[in-house]
Amino acid sequence: MVNEFQYCPRLAYLEWVQGEWAESADTAEGRSVHRRIDRGSGGLPEPEEIGDDERIHARSVTLSSERLGLIAKLDLIEAEGGAVQPVDYKRGRRPHVPAGAYEPELVQLCVQGLVLEDNGYRCNEGALYFRESRERVRVRLDEALRSKALAAVHGLRLIAAGGLIPPPLEDSPKCPRCSLVGICLPDEVNYFRHGAAPRPLAVDRELALPVYVQATPARVRKRGETLVIQTENDHETTARLIDTSHLVLMGAVDVTAPTLHELMRREIPVSWYTGGGWFLGHTTGTGHRNVELRTAQYRASFDPTFCLRLARGLVASKLRNSRTLLFRDWRGETPPDTVLGGLHRSAPCGC
Repeated sequence: MVNEFQYCPRLAYLEWVQGEWAESADTAEGRSVHRRIDRGSGGLPEPEEIGDDERIHARSVTLSSERLGLIAKLDLIEAEGGAVQPVDYKRGRRPHVPAGAYEPELVQLCVQGLVLEDNGYRCNEGALYFRESRERVRVRLDEALRSKALAAVHGLRLIAAGGLIPPPLEDSPKCPRCSLVGICLPDEVNYFRHGAAPRPLAVDRELALPVYVQATPARVRKRGETLVIQTENDHETTARLIDTSHLVLMGAVDVTAPTLHELMRREIPVSWYTGGGWFLGHTTGTGHRNVELRTAQYRASFDPTFCLRLARGLVASKLRNSRTLLFRDWRGETPPDTVLGGLHRSAPCGC
């Protein structure tokens, strides 16, 4: 989170305070890079047990600092000459910048060094290892970098305590590749604040579709990355989890516990119905975790003026959408002017 704050304070607030998260190709690749490291290997001795001639490689070590109020999971800790150094693994190639890496990565590495020192270890430098280019960048933990790291730690705590989301970056090249750009909406927010025209952004197409299970009795289980639906006569139908947006079960359909666990982890809801189509309930994961948003919604629900304005907006949007669909799908020789005029007049906010 300290890295995220140094990269973009608004991003850190969205993730740490509001609990927002969105997967992207970059985050998936970074998780893959850390898979082997997170298994852990070797132990980190106590500071007084490290001799000047001892060499140590300890992977996936978690340490905390009460002074800073931080906890860090260090990818790799090496020891040589009585001193230790954290080695942080990064996806991609080493950037060709004067410092050898960008500031958020340098600050994150320095924070790891500070946590090591607070646990009694001697730490004067660290290293960043870039997986794709297989290059290691040595980083001196000098006073200037330490000051930036402490400022980032205190800055992150300050915005969290303040309860006010920082403004978005303006016309920043960081935004288009950010996984939370669709939640942060930097250009849209700046447009309403300053009138700056939004940049065009590519939006991912959602190709997942709901899976309906109507045959009874039936059983749904998981096989790898696939849902397997088995009917009474042992007939099997499969659906890839990545292609499933919703699982709808009609009547006597069983679902195995591992399947339900995986669906909840992926935030794929399960809807339960009787054989006659009467709705019974939902099974979902933890869902959206933005407490600030939920608090604001609850507070607004007691404001009659806000509720009326919201309801009028919903009705107006429905009417505008009805006009659009009528325009698109009308197959008559002449347009239905009477119906279109009625929809236009009915919209509370105008069409």
